[in-house]
Amino acid sequence: MGVHFIAGLRMIVGCEIKTVSSIARHVDMTLPPPDNLSALFQLENGVAGVFVMVVSATSPKIFWRVDGTKGTLQVERGNESGRHGYLVSFYPADGECQKKFYPFSGVTEELKSFIHDISQSVNKDVAGHKPDCRLSYIEGARDIAVLEAMLEIKC
Repeated sequence: MGVHFIAGLRMIVGCEIKTVSSIARHVDMTLPPPDNLSALFQLENGVAGVFVMVVSATSPKIFWRVDGTKGTLQVERGNESGRHGYLVSFYPADGECQKKFYPFSGVTEELKSFIHDISQSVNKDVAGHKPDCRLSYIEGARDIAVLEAMLEIKC
């Protein structure tokens, strides 16, 4: 599942990840390893961030935080009023924190986009349709490369 959260991270920051440094641990022996991942990353534009994924907790925690010159963006998966979703907090460098909760929709939008692209590609009446680039195998390979770098065993 981590690859999907890397995709989310890359989508949030809108920039490629240049370097990572991480610690991965296996805490809950009933789960396959690793079940905890903490990573520092640096983007191509020099911005640094933190990615933490803990799936061994009673309440799994997914958390992104990116610090930049204009402020800090934090995205945390959690619950609000009994609904699963994401709490997005923006801490501007010169202002008050802004927070908004977005209910979790699963893969509904991704499936809609995928089905639309497939239907357009087989429809002979539609010429020149360009599929959503986020669904390309290249984007998937980039996500996997970042996760592999985070999970690389360091001696």
